[in-house]
Amino acid sequence: MRTRGEVFLGDLARAVAGLRPADAETMAAMARLLHLELAPAPGSAHGGPASPSPAPRTPAPAPSPVAGEGSPGSSTDESPGALPAARPVRRRRVDDDARARRSSERVRRLRDRPVDFSLTSLDPLPGAVEGGRDGSGSPAPDPELLRRGAVTTGLRHEAPWKRDWERGVMFAAVATTAESTVYDQPALLRKVARQEVLLSIPRRHRLTTRRGVQLLLDHGKAMVPFQDDRDWLGELVGSVAGRDRVEVLRFRGTPRRGVVRDDPRVREPYRPPAPGTPVVLFSDLGRMRPPFASGAVAGPAEWRTFVDSVLHAGCPVVCVTPYRPIDYSPALRRVVAFIPLDHGISLRHAHEATSRVRRALEGA
Repeated sequence: MRTRGEVFLGDLARAVAGLRPADAETMAAMARLLHLELAPAPGSAHGGPASPSPAPRTPAPAPSPVAGEGSPGSSTDESPGALPAARPVRRRRVDDDARARRSSERVRRLRDRPVDFSLTSLDPLPGAVEGGRDGSGSPAPDPELLRRGAVTTGLRHEAPWKRDWERGVMFAAVATTAESTVYDQPALLRKVARQEVLLSIPRRHRLTTRRGVQLLLDHGKAMVPFQDDRDWLGELVGSVAGRDRVEVLRFRGTPRRGVVRDDPRVREPYRPPAPGTPVVLFSDLGRMRPPFASGAVAGPAEWRTFVDSVLHAGCPVVCVTPYRPIDYSPALRRVVAFIPLDHGISLRHAHEATSRVRRALEGA
């Protein structure tokens, strides 16, 4: 018998799992072919191995030993109950089947695991055509960049306000008061108790967005980190006040330096909207001054002049800013309703800030 590698009990288990013998005699014959001794019978008097039962006439196919053992022409020490006429089966085929079965089970387990990450599509930009540019003039993604494995991840924008409250906060910013068709009974009773002359029946006031809104978006260098918030705010204002009632103007510095409507190459002078129309600013009002910005960033005095001109036109001013209201001067806080880009903003704060500005404007 030539030298060979050691055969373990796991080899017999894989052979049994692959061939699936029908009875115990065939399984015992497979163990003898692998030179594995059987355990002693439970009722035997001596400690030697139990003699196997006679082999059946038509034995099931059993695997032959590895190369170099049990091959034709080699001398082997077989027990009397061995099956010399068993059909040899390649052990490599059994191992391949078991390996394929384990691989399929591993793939199934990986497929059932929850995915805790996301992938970003690297498809070209919408509307990109062959030739490098689309209709808007923006270059298409470089195929070589994508082919070399450089992955560009696009993070999903997270709204700075709570999703259940964002529409209510924006409604408080763009709404104005108007008379309703419901009589104000408490006010009517007060006039009658004072024996005042009723020239008209007092009616209740309600908030409405029918006057529209003018949205001023700051595109200065200080607001570059908040460009996703700027796009989100534009969509939110349009969905609350009505897209046909929103006038969107873009500027740098202050709107007094000129505004842009649709064509970025055409700058127009700023004109306030009709009296009573709210003006919503998305800006830091010169709070942050980037280095080397020089005169591109407007100072507090220039912003106060702009706010006074809007108030003189009879329009309330609401500023959506990335800073806290306390970071601005008391003079600005008295005439401007500041709504920060803060996840902790509440509907009560937004209503109180805008109501205070509306009452101050009506009293003036």
